[in-house]
Amino acid sequence: MHRSCRLILAATLTLAAGCATTGAPPAPADRDGVADYVLETSATSVLGPDASFAGSPYPDVAASGLFPVRGPGECEVAVLQGGEDSFAVRLDALRKARRSIRIQALVFKGDESGLRVAEILKQKKAEGLDVRVIVDAFSNPWLQTQWMYFDLKQHGIEVEGYEAMALQWLNELPIPKLTPHVDPSQPDKRFHEKMWIVDGGTEAAIAVTGGLNIGNEYFRADPGHPDRYWRDQDVVLRGAVVADLVAAFDRNFEYFLDVKKSRGIFNTNIYWDATRKTMDRTGRMPISFKTDPALVASVAALEARRPALDFRPATCRFIQNRPRLKETYIQQAYIKLIERAQREVLVANAYFVPTPSIATALTEAAKRCVAVRLISNSPETNDLPEISLVGRGYYKDLLAVNDSPEVAACANPEAGLRIWEWVGQAADEATRGQGTMHSKYAVVDGTRSLVGSYNLDPRSEKLNSETAVVFLQPELSNALRRAFLDGDLRYGREVSAEQAAQFEAPASVVERFRKSIGHLFEQHL
Repeated sequence: MHRSCRLILAATLTLAAGCATTGAPPAPADRDGVADYVLETSATSVLGPDASFAGSPYPDVAASGLFPVRGPGECEVAVLQGGEDSFAVRLDALRKARRSIRIQALVFKGDESGLRVAEILKQKKAEGLDVRVIVDAFSNPWLQTQWMYFDLKQHGIEVEGYEAMALQWLNELPIPKLTPHVDPSQPDKRFHEKMWIVDGGTEAAIAVTGGLNIGNEYFRADPGHPDRYWRDQDVVLRGAVVADLVAAFDRNFEYFLDVKKSRGIFNTNIYWDATRKTMDRTGRMPISFKTDPALVASVAALEARRPALDFRPATCRFIQNRPRLKETYIQQAYIKLIERAQREVLVANAYFVPTPSIATALTEAAKRCVAVRLISNSPETNDLPEISLVGRGYYKDLLAVNDSPEVAACANPEAGLRIWEWVGQAADEATRGQGTMHSKYAVVDGTRSLVGSYNLDPRSEKLNSETAVVFLQPELSNALRRAFLDGDLRYGREVSAEQAAQFEAPASVVERFRKSIGHLFEQHL
């Protein structure tokens, strides 16, 4: 979600819930309990024969949401270099689609790149393909975006998460007896997954997943405006693993349909069916969209790209995380990966506000003489700077591990924990050329990687449904490692222990106020 929308929504829903805090987290809050939880979670791996995860506490869900490990014969992965390549690959897959298209994103904007996607979706629907879209109800407030959804709907494409005339709230009302496992005290559960699936269930099935939403800033269509020129990370998947993404998408889609059915006469699909029948007789509503010719040309140039995809067979596992069902699979995957690291942990994460279990895993890794390197947004590049101000408050405690006797005794000179903030400007550049770093990936020991939509913050742990793929493949993991060390760190600045101490207690009255506002809504940011 664009973070300004999130802050407003968080404030509204927090007040609506009587200022209730989020429910009991999956990991305990006390220090000893957190350490025990991390130790227990890391006792088994993500991909190995001993792989084991704690499932949902709900008996009717349990571990049914967990997908299997896929061997190299069932999973091929290609790492994309950035938003430009992701757009080209996504559009190429759409044009080649022959049976079905499934797209889910938190944000699907009605700008130049989003409108181009919508244009192809309408073409494919007219050709008879099954085309389905899921967006998040409250993360797409822009008027032109809402009209784009309406246009898709009138062309017969289901867009779950959207309702005409801003009626999304009808499906958001928590009604315990009608919606299984709903928690009225947590109304701010958003759908943050990122899935782009073409021809699922066929030999030609292909999927893109990672951190990118759909919009100009994600696909880097506007390089002349740094604030709309973001850094993000996706991967492409082929093989049987794509069936797991299809299953994740379909159960989300069915969830939205079931919620609507539970509304009785307020089920908006009843009225859409009637509206489409009328439009079959009268014709569809003409809708015009405002675009910038220069950006339209930029999007066309991006679509014309033909990036070389280096697909490699990999052992992999696709993971979906649904906090509404109290699933914590991606959090567990991070802990398992970090705790089993032997040499190096690299983490690029857009919105870093570490929860106790993640902070413990990172510092424990440093004490084992692992080189832990982390990069997240600075306030200058974060689309909601208050998140960075809150995250900065954790730097001092994290960096304190470097003064521990365990790190001091390490033979590895790289051992310890270091933090960079993304500023979007390299040291040899005169001006800032890039905006928000929106990536969410990790590389462990140069062999195992996690790429997904999951932020290392309370919201992803407790509120947002998320997706990620973990894979074991040295060449691809090394490509991500080089992107981190040679690319991402080049546009960052390292945080010293002295700076971290200042960040914890800012001297500026304004910064202290902004940080306090961020802390007020920390569990919802």
